[in-house]
Amino acid sequence: MLTGQWMVEFYAPWCPACQQFKQIWRDFSNAMSSRNIKVGAVDVDKYQSLSGRFRISSLPTILHVRDGVFHQYEGERSLRGLRNYIDKEEWLKSGPMSSSFAPDSLVMSLISYVFDLSLLVKNAYSILLDQYGWPAWLIYTVFGIAMVIVGIIIGFISLMIMDCIIAAWYKMYYTLFRKAKKDESDAEYLEDAEQNPIGEDESDTTKDELNTPDDVEGAIEEDINQPTTATDQTVRQRRLKD
Repeated sequence: MLTGQWMVEFYAPWCPACQQFKQIWRDFSNAMSSRNIKVGAVDVDKYQSLSGRFRISSLPTILHVRDGVFHQYEGERSLRGLRNYIDKEEWLKSGPMSSSFAPDSLVMSLISYVFDLSLLVKNAYSILLDQYGWPAWLIYTVFGIAMVIVGIIIGFISLMIMDCIIAAWYKMYYTLFRKAKKDESDAEYLEDAEQNPIGEDESDTTKDELNTPDDVEGAIEEDINQPTTATDQTVRQRRLKD
């Protein structure tokens, strides 16, 4: 239904209006057989999930679909009205269904799964009650325990998924934050270097002010070569007398 052009009717066997419209819909299908338009019908009793997916609230409901864009037919339920709707492209005058609630959207897909699950539970209840003779209270107890277990499993899986997502997001954020801080520090360092350049004169002055090993050795030699003081001479004379 997502490709090409379709006209789809949703009906139920117990619906009187659907029974009256049945022959008109058959004639319309024969009229469109020579054209590139597909005509179909869906029994909502057999396909309850589709009734939920397409939000069927009244019967019969007719939808026009062209390349995945859905329009609801609101014209008269007659062969002439249906043919004019196609021939005059009256579906262009009515706005398409909202993309959020279109049958192929994620929301409606989830609703369809809920309908399938409810139908599965209903069938299981009927089988256990009719074929196996289980009492109703036992069936409800089993279903209740099963729902609790399924809820715990879904909650645990959801928690694990969220934990992985948060851990990955934190790691990415922390890496980007460190990179940004490093870039900021490098930019500040370059800015300081440009504002306060170190010249050759300052380097020479700093070097002269520092005491290098050569300067220290020279100072020691000067101390050794200095003439002895009067006190040193007196001490030597006393040693000679002794």
